[in-house]
Amino acid sequence: MHNQDTPASNKWIFITQVASVSLIWIMVVGIVVWVINLILLSLELHDVPGASVGISIVALPVFITLAGVLTYVFVGLQKGKRRSNTSEGD
Repeated sequence: MHNQDTPASNKWIFITQVASVSLIWIMVVGIVVWVINLILLSLELHDVPGASVGISIVALPVFITLAGVLTYVFVGLQKGKRRSNTSEGD
């Protein structure tokens, strides 16, 4: 049987968590840049930016909220881990 509390497995779990938080924020920034580009392009082409604005009104808050929740959970897990490590040493 494997012991899941080894330092190597904790390191890989931490790396995976940091990667997921980083990737979702990269995705959010990419979506924001993409929507801004769509709006600017529609203005440049003298088109109505209604669809781009509609997409951004719905999509951006959803992705930002998801990224915020994931970040909040990650930070909370790290704080909980630090608290449990300091209480075990007492």
